[in-house]
Amino acid sequence: MYGNDSTSTDGSAGHRTNRKTSTPKSNPNIKRHSEFFFDNTLVAIQVEDTLFNVHKYQLLKSETFSDMFNVPKAEEGEPEEGSTPNNPIIMEGVKAPDFVALLKVLYASHFSTNQPEPEASLIIPAFRLANMWSFADLRAFLLPLAEKHLSDIDKILFAREFDIKDWLAPAHMRLCRRKEKLTTEEAQKLGVDSLLLISRLGKQSCLTSQFKLVSGQRYCQACIGFSYTGGSYPTCTGCQNTSGNYGYFTYNAPGTLMPECGGQSDSDLETEIKKWIQDGCVFKD
Repeated sequence: MYGNDSTSTDGSAGHRTNRKTSTPKSNPNIKRHSEFFFDNTLVAIQVEDTLFNVHKYQLLKSETFSDMFNVPKAEEGEPEEGSTPNNPIIMEGVKAPDFVALLKVLYASHFSTNQPEPEASLIIPAFRLANMWSFADLRAFLLPLAEKHLSDIDKILFAREFDIKDWLAPAHMRLCRRKEKLTTEEAQKLGVDSLLLISRLGKQSCLTSQFKLVSGQRYCQACIGFSYTGGSYPTCTGCQNTSGNYGYFTYNAPGTLMPECGGQSDSDLETEIKKWIQDGCVFKD
């Protein structure tokens, strides 16, 4: 009845088999699997009014938590902070939904050889805490995903929040060049300084002209601003091509369907935007 003998029934009436259970012996050659030997230590964390019980090994991916766990232990007899739900680590200045997003991304990699791409709604809040708590690998993984999913407006807001200056110039440049006018909501998100930049450099009235050239239709010189000369073919100012004998076009002035846009090249626009950023995202009049 007691001891190492165990009795089981194999399904036939009255027939029993006996087998002995063995106690594992210490073997110096046995090693722990690097990927699938999990530390089941749990850490209790309170975020706002919500308690979480999280595996410590997940938190150790963070430089902030690693430093926290290296702090000398509590005095003898006192429970260690985070050791039980009654004595949790309390995280101030953090929103519970953001922490949930972080955990969903962290634990998703637990069940996959390659880190799966998280839902778009999780990327920003997870990145926010990965950045705050120095989850270096997770931050590096999420950053290009944020760039992939965010609109230019949200890229600018993201770049401001996390000091990613490399995103500011390209996003502002695309907004200066886009044809659609900013919506009221977009304008409110961007704020006065970015709106002033787009207003000065974007020439949106040109880009959003109600007139559009239609492929295959004929237009006069007054509408398009070009005149045609047949016969000879001088060097093209644009591509430097000198071959051909079908004549050429001369640009005279902005046509009524092609209003003047200031003649500003992409490189000139980029230079002005980068200077604006270096000046603190304000114009120094």
